[in-house]
Amino acid sequence: MATLRWKCGSCDEWHTGPCLDFSYDEPYYWRKEYVNGAPGRRQRTFLTGDYCAIDDEHFFVRGFIPLPIVGTNETFNWAVWGSLSRENFDTVLEMDDNPKAAGLPPMFSWLSSKIAEYPETLSLKMYAHMQPENQRPWFELEPSPHPLAQEYKSGILPEKIRQIMMCRLPRNE
Repeated sequence: MATLRWKCGSCDEWHTGPCLDFSYDEPYYWRKEYVNGAPGRRQRTFLTGDYCAIDDEHFFVRGFIPLPIVGTNETFNWAVWGSLSRENFDTVLEMDDNPKAAGLPPMFSWLSSKIAEYPETLSLKMYAHMQPENQRPWFELEPSPHPLAQEYKSGILPEKIRQIMMCRLPRNE
């Protein structure tokens, strides 16, 4: 099997070997709700690299779902968005850059990114685990028969990672 050479979307550099992180820049609902939004919506809506609010009614945090890679000590990460209640969102914003944020209890969340490599992923149940300052939270998927939840529990196969890379990354083999 040939080693893949691929161009990173973050640093714009060429790399070889596996790409173990894929991310979404905004929650699925940002595209759907915001693109055709009313002019006054901007005052109640924002998107940063880590947080999103739509109409001061829907709140999201960016984090990652770690999947152990079968047969290795490595992890494959989906950097995705999860919803939070207004109360939890306010707490997370207040604790941003605070080392004590890692001590917050897990927060219920609905997966708010559509991951094309799986059957419908929107609204999978999960929990956001806050991390020390300057680190994104990690998401713990609730056990279910969904393939993503199964990979969270049992691991993702290296061949599936290769397939994801072949579909998603600009490459020069």
